[in-house]
Amino acid sequence: MQNLQALSAPVRTLWSTVIRFAKSKDNSSAAVKTMIFSMLILVVNMLTGVLTARFLGPTGRGEQTAMVNWSQFLAFCMSFGVPSALIYNAKRKPEETGKLYGLALLLATMFGGLATLVGVFLIPYWLRSFSSSVILFAQCSMMMCPLIAISQINNALLQVRSEYKQYNLFRYLVPLSTLLGLAILILTGNMNPYTSALAYLLPGLPIYIGVTIRMIRLYKPKVKNSWTQFKNLFTYGMGSYGNDLMGQVSTYIDQILIAGLLRPADLGLYAVAVSLARMVNVFSTSIIVVLFPKASGLNKEEAVAITFRAFRVTSTATFLAAAMLMLIAPFVFTLLYGQEFKQALTVFRFLVLEVAISGGTMVLAQQFMALGKPKLVTILQGVGLALVIPLLSILVPRYGLTGAGIAMLSSGILRFIFILCNVKFVLKMKIPRLLISKQDFQWLRSTMSHYIRKKPVNG
Repeated sequence: MQNLQALSAPVRTLWSTVIRFAKSKDNSSAAVKTMIFSMLILVVNMLTGVLTARFLGPTGRGEQTAMVNWSQFLAFCMSFGVPSALIYNAKRKPEETGKLYGLALLLATMFGGLATLVGVFLIPYWLRSFSSSVILFAQCSMMMCPLIAISQINNALLQVRSEYKQYNLFRYLVPLSTLLGLAILILTGNMNPYTSALAYLLPGLPIYIGVTIRMIRLYKPKVKNSWTQFKNLFTYGMGSYGNDLMGQVSTYIDQILIAGLLRPADLGLYAVAVSLARMVNVFSTSIIVVLFPKASGLNKEEAVAITFRAFRVTSTATFLAAAMLMLIAPFVFTLLYGQEFKQALTVFRFLVLEVAISGGTMVLAQQFMALGKPKLVTILQGVGLALVIPLLSILVPRYGLTGAGIAMLSSGILRFIFILCNVKFVLKMKIPRLLISKQDFQWLRSTMSHYIRKKPVNG
């Protein structure tokens, strides 16, 4: 009996810590919770990738990727920086959030419709190596663009409201629904590139619509007499658009170009390598969600300090994860995806390094976004993107998938160097240390123990 009572004390302490952590709304706990959800999403995405690779093979996986990617790619590319502008302006002037949200919804609908038209006309030209049925399906999927654009606005508003629990839950439900859909297709014998593409495209629809209805009821947005808010949104949005565009183009441009330059089977191999490499991006993407809104309310010195601390901690975790993943990759490709996907191993090694470096670059970019200097990040990142497109066009036809990996890694390194130069010559500040230190470990430890001790932690 005494042993049970002795055991119950630490159990009660652990349980109370978990509850306190779940209810906490500070920035550190939000970042950790976002990272946990991101890891869950990565696991789900890995499972969906395994199922599609196993049951579709390289060619079918390539066709499915081509049908799904275009709507997401163009919707994100044609956001014109409105989601970032909504976060920045709503944080600066909370009383104007309703008008800003209404304008953002209107702009997202217009830009999403424009993306649909662009995709319908561009897809037949770019996917000419695919069958006519794949091209037609990809064109029909472009009808999703307005809703995808609106979902970006809703995600931005959830971050403004610090509703990270809902934000993370919605991020998790979409891929989980996709996984369940794929499982049903396999069990019923209806798994093919077209039905699996629907399993990726449709689950987000009820969530996009439901969140929009909720936000409209909360804010009752109006667009009358809101010229000042429109100007603020448009000015900041166009300034940050290049940075947002570069991030999205960097995510999809390799697969888009490979779809036009190589066979569907090559795209299938590359898609598997990319999905596995992006697992290490969980640390940087999680911290960015919290870092931009947090740093937007700080002065220059504080914004730079908190951004570089976030960079050091996340980059250390990212490169450790990348090293482990490269070690086990030969076994993972064969075990999970099958022997025919082992050809993607070489390009995977290039891609996992590129993902780690680019993730750190995007973390460092948040300090410029928060300080109202998005155009500088846009210009400098544009140089890196301007390099990767010709490199892909030259190296992919000559060296195949390996050439794609070399092009992506080269561009990632160049963009990282540019971001550091921006700190020195534009912000006029000495570049803080890049490697993690004892002080960073102490800060991380005190942050985690904060939930047990209930002591406030700065940063």
